[in-house]
Parts: sequence; C-alpha cells; structure tokens
Amino acid sequence: MNRETQSVKVDEAYQVISRDYDAHRDRSPYFRIIEGLTHRCFYENTEGKSFARGLDAGCGTGRNLPHYLKKCDHVAGFDYTPEMLQFAKEKFQNEKRVRLMLGDVCHLPFPDQTFDLIGSFKVLPHVPKVLEGIREIERVARPGAIIFLEFYSPYSFRYLLNRMKHYTKWHSLRESKRLIARAGLKVRKVYGLRTFMATEYLTYLPGAYQLFNFLENRFTHSGLNRFSGYYVIVCEKQGS
Repeated sequence: MNRETQSVKVDEAYQVISRDYDAHRDRSPYFRIIEGLTHRCFYENTEGKSFARGLDAGCGTGRNLPHYLKKCDHVAGFDYTPEMLQFAKEKFQNEKRVRLMLGDVCHLPFPDQTFDLIGSFKVLPHVPKVLEGIREIERVARPGAIIFLEFYSPYSFRYLLNRMKHYTKWHSLRESKRLIARAGLKVRKVYGLRTFMATEYLTYLPGAYQLFNFLENRFTHSGLNRFSGYYVIVCEKQGS
C-alpha cells in the first residue's frame, strides 16, 4: 500500500505551489484546522519552556516561524526550494533573531548539538533518504531537545485521493516509529491530523468547519491517528 509517486521534481513542484501557498492556506477552513492542530501540538509540548536555539527544518514560506520566535532566543530555518524560501526571507527580513538559508535536511550546515527545539513539518515524506534526514536532525539536536517530525499515512483518505506528482513516501505509524528509533530518538507522543476530512472541499459546507474541527481535535491522540493523513510524532533526544 505504500506507493511512491514522482513525475515532477520536488523543488519544481513547490516552485509552482509557492505562488499561491500562503493565500490558499489563509482562506481555507481545511488548513485552518490542520494548522491549528499543528500549533496545538507545538504549544502543548513546549508549554512553560523556553529555548536557546530553534530550527525549522523545511520552513517553506515561514508560516511556523512566528511560533518558534515566541519560544526561542534565536531561530534558523532552511528550505529546499528557493521560491518558497524567498517568501520567508521577505517576511522576516527585519527580524534579527531569524537566520534563513537554502538547504537540504540530509546535509545540515550546523555543528553537532546546536538546537534544543526542532520541527520538520510536511518535509520528510518528500525526502528519498528519509532515515538520513532524521539522523541529521538527531545529530544537530542537543540532549533533551524536543523534536517534531511529520509523516503521511498510507491508511488514510489523503492517500486514497492523492494527486501529488512529486516524490512522496507514505509511512505507517509503525514504520515511522521504527525510523525514529533507528535514528536514536525517543517517541513521546503522536498527533493525528486529517483523520475525518476526506477532502478539503467538505470543510466549505455549512457547519462543516465546526464539526471537523471538533472531531480532529477530539481524536488527535486516539488509536485512529494511524489513519490520519498527516501525523506529527513528538520526539526527544536522550542523553545529558
């Protein structure tokens, strides 16, 4: 069931997507729910904590960077696609605490044990050498660092209706946890996203936003998250 898709290069696909990336998410009730759950995951697991250095590993247009800035003294971000990264640079050009660069998760330009908060959202499924990418994230994480890693489930509506033409790998929850363990990280918690929303279009129906928002939040930690289109696995780097 775990098919891979690729007829367009990842950077070429996101070059096209970048043109409407922010505008689409700003107007969509579907993405309001998805991003709301992502932010819930981020804040629930950083509550009462502050961090010296954060890393947004695959920052895209910078939509999550404001949340890192609320928690971290300094934030680094990189993306594989120049067009996506340019939007982030324009947004944060006057923010001295943010450092943005073009980069690849499999070859991070940072010393060992640099960051104590790391997030990689909607990135790893598009990385062919995904274990190498997770190991690089582990390498640059400090002992005790909180790490968010997002994967796509092959047992989801999203998989069944998938139309992505760029490289995408779908990992079961068990496979994802196995990859994380092989990279030397410890799994703490799992958040499921898009468990009930078969398509984005359903969320535009009258009353649908309220219904789906309730269901997605209510069951994000249930056994149903193995069927979620996305799931965020909260990890920790062990050691002292």
